[in-house]
Amino acid sequence: MPGYKGHIVGGLVTNAAYMGALEMAPNATLRHTAGLLSEWQLFVGLFVIAVLFALWPDVDTNSKGQNIFFGIAFAADILLISAGRIEAAAYLGLLAMTPIIGKHRGWTHSKLAMLLVPLPIVIVPYLYRPSALAPALLIYGAAVTGYFSHLLLDGLIFKQFRIKGRG
Repeated sequence: MPGYKGHIVGGLVTNAAYMGALEMAPNATLRHTAGLLSEWQLFVGLFVIAVLFALWPDVDTNSKGQNIFFGIAFAADILLISAGRIEAAAYLGLLAMTPIIGKHRGWTHSKLAMLLVPLPIVIVPYLYRPSALAPALLIYGAAVTGYFSHLLLDGLIFKQFRIKGRG
């Protein structure tokens, strides 16, 4: 299993492939679906989200990946609070705490969790602002690709594909 560096690289690589596929899709480019965000904000945000979700399944263990994840989540929470986005900050805090519910390599390392854990990224904005659906779906895709990279590198997508490394 790769360490935090391997998972960061995995999140970056899978997200780059995801963004490349988006750019090649007809009528679904980042420029056309960004909507509420500028293109550069969405571009950077997709990479940050992918890396966070590539690290997320392992944040229940005391590790460098945990420190990176919570450092970024803490900074994002402060930015959200200072911008008056208290509800978004609360959702981020709730999501950040969920891996400690259960044992390591338990529910957080499942294919179902890969799809369900990022789902509030789509549902919550849509409930408050239906016009946010397009960017929310793009962000959800980045979260799932980052999460996918983690499971792939841990050998949980294809059992024969496992990267050796530190924990």
